[in-house]
Amino acid sequence: MALELGLRGEATMAVTAENTALAHGSGDVDVLSTPALLQLMQQATMSAIAGHLAEGVITAGLRVNVDHLHGSPIGATLHAVATLVRIEGRRLVFEVEATSEDVIVGLGRIVRVRIDREQFLSRL
Repeated sequence: MALELGLRGEATMAVTAENTALAHGSGDVDVLSTPALLQLMQQATMSAIAGHLAEGVITAGLRVNVDHLHGSPIGATLHAVATLVRIEGRRLVFEVEATSEDVIVGLGRIVRVRIDREQFLSRL
């Protein structure tokens, strides 16, 4: 399957003691950490393109621009949706949104770049 604009992916996460700002060292309270929010959004981008890349091609995160708009306590469930909105050569641009119930927790844009798996691994 080829990449096409409008591809959508989703991911879900429960807030636990392990993914809070306090646990990640990114804050002083037991709410969802920004790094965990970004992880959820990245998972949604990966879900959007699953099965749409040529054999031997992977993607890597290139740029993230996300606003973390609302705190989420332990026990909350978050749902992220990523939509492929632009293809610029090897770059894939996604709009991402994460919600908890009807509250928008995070909004932004993530850019991933397509790369050859073997070339990438050979440079490490």
